[in-house]
Amino acid sequence: MSAIPAGKTPISYLQELCTKRGITPQYDLIANEGAVHEPTFIMRVTVGEIMTSGKGSSKKKAKHSAAQQALNSILGLTNGQPPAAETNINSVPSSPSSVEGEGNPVGELQELTQKKLMKPPLYEFTSEQGPPHAREFICTVKLGKIQEKGSARSKKAAKRIAAKAMLTHIKELVEDGGSAVIEEEEEEDIPLKFYQTVMKKSSKQLKSLQGKPLNAPATNYCQMLQEIAEVQRFEVVYTDIPELSAYGMHQCLIQLSTLPVAVCHGTGPTVDEAHANAAHHSLQYLKLMTKA
Repeated sequence: MSAIPAGKTPISYLQELCTKRGITPQYDLIANEGAVHEPTFIMRVTVGEIMTSGKGSSKKKAKHSAAQQALNSILGLTNGQPPAAETNINSVPSSPSSVEGEGNPVGELQELTQKKLMKPPLYEFTSEQGPPHAREFICTVKLGKIQEKGSARSKKAAKRIAAKAMLTHIKELVEDGGSAVIEEEEEEDIPLKFYQTVMKKSSKQLKSLQGKPLNAPATNYCQMLQEIAEVQRFEVVYTDIPELSAYGMHQCLIQLSTLPVAVCHGTGPTVDEAHANAAHHSLQYLKLMTKA
């Protein structure tokens, strides 16, 4: 019996076996050794709790080598030959915290919130730890006032683990005699927490906003707002209003993807000045909401 079916490569065959169990192989380049004209690449593949590596003169060859080593481990092969009793992909070991092969917890959690007419879960990657070749991602999921975490070698796996932990938490609530109704945060708490987080990550741009009046001449309000948005990681979208105002001014709306979304209005003799006016109003709003 051949280790790999005819017409398949180690990568394609590993992908096929993993797909049957709902696993996605994670490939990472962990080293590039040797001279410039004769490099040696080292790739690592992670499949559930199995982690193998392979070398090659190109990334593709190293990836094939890593996949072959993973297949050897999964199928119990020795030197590319099958043992007397071949194991199955379903025998890939998984730790209690691993949910790689356990359905789709992210989809299940989303479906649960839709059935209960609740706000969808919020996922946030709070931190990363470990060396570059063995990075560990930590994902936090929030549903109402409940919070759970998951950590894994990939963001996708960390998100699945966090979702699985949240589903387990909800099931425990039901088993304890409660219901699957999750107490949601009060609406007024949400923007408060968002801006508290913004203040904790205060940047020089935000400090500059708080430290000077917003009426200095020749201030580029659009640029100032964009710099704050890039640091605080929210988007700024300008939407021009076709109709002129009652005073013959150009109009525009500016949307900030904060929580909750903020929308400000601006007017001006030109489109650019309307944008600047809207940005000015947005900066005034941010200054008010982030005031210590």
